[in-house]
Amino acid sequence: MDMPTRTAPGASYTQRVLIAAAVAAGLFLAWQVADVFILLFGGILLAALLRAVSDPLARMTSLPERWALVLAVVGVVGLFGGTFYVIDERLTEQLAQLATQLPDAWARARDAIQQTATGQRLIEMLQQSGGNPVMPSVSRLGSFASGTLGALANTALVLFLGLFLAANPGLYKRGMLRLLPMRARGRTGDALDAAGDALRRWLVGQLLAMTCVGLLTGVGLWMLGVPLALSLGVLAGLLDFVPYIGPVVAAVPAVLVAFMQSPITALYVALLYALVQQVEGNVIVPLAQRWAVSLPPALSILSVIIFGVLFGFPGLLFATPLIVVMMVLVRKLYVEDTLERTG
Repeated sequence: MDMPTRTAPGASYTQRVLIAAAVAAGLFLAWQVADVFILLFGGILLAALLRAVSDPLARMTSLPERWALVLAVVGVVGLFGGTFYVIDERLTEQLAQLATQLPDAWARARDAIQQTATGQRLIEMLQQSGGNPVMPSVSRLGSFASGTLGALANTALVLFLGLFLAANPGLYKRGMLRLLPMRARGRTGDALDAAGDALRRWLVGQLLAMTCVGLLTGVGLWMLGVPLALSLGVLAGLLDFVPYIGPVVAAVPAVLVAFMQSPITALYVALLYALVQQVEGNVIVPLAQRWAVSLPPALSILSVIIFGVLFGFPGLLFATPLIVVMMVLVRKLYVEDTLERTG
């Protein structure tokens, strides 16, 4: 009678060490070619968005995938283009006003804060740690976006990558799987499919949350009588893509603009942003995560810190979708395949 085959403890330990070494080598390689890695992931994210629209469209209309993708591209471009066409003139004007008003708003807020002993100590601490707490961040953001030709070239590269990846994702997946041993291809292919599905569902849920945050913030600022409510609402919605840090950064210019009216208005604006975040965390996100991806809060914070240190501002921007993909791959390829099978 044949005895059942069991994995030797030494082989199991060796397999775990090799997987850990492969993950470490992958992270080191990604850090070495950070710019290329971020551009590639931007293309993957765009492809996930287009497939999230085209796949349901193909199922509902029985259209070929290529035609469904064409309609998805036209629909996404039309939606964003139409939205900005409607609000473009007013939004551009408000953004220009916001850029000119922020230095004066910060000066007024600083003068008011310095009237108290605690405020004076706070200002001194901020100046010793880096000077103006508003303008350096703006200058760093400006330095990141400097070089118009380079930024346009990177944007065009991401767009082309996203279109090509969305048009035939199976081609690139099969090419990558051919680099692996035969015995690992099936399970790795399943893991990649699961990661792609999780990324699409997270992206749709995140876009829903960003839209709600932008609308709630803009309407709330308008009801409070704060000027530039449209541009501040759009800014809040866009920055909500970066968890924890983005909402705080979005609140700073709104509070400063409100401070130009009165300190009480600034307080109301700060409470509004805190309320919107509570609504997002306790209502919007749970509803979206019923069918999207649920991330532990601690893991989200750690991802922002780690990828921000590794890749800078682009790492902050893509931290959450990166950890979504990594979480699924680690669960499929390490936890289920290694720990649960041999443990």
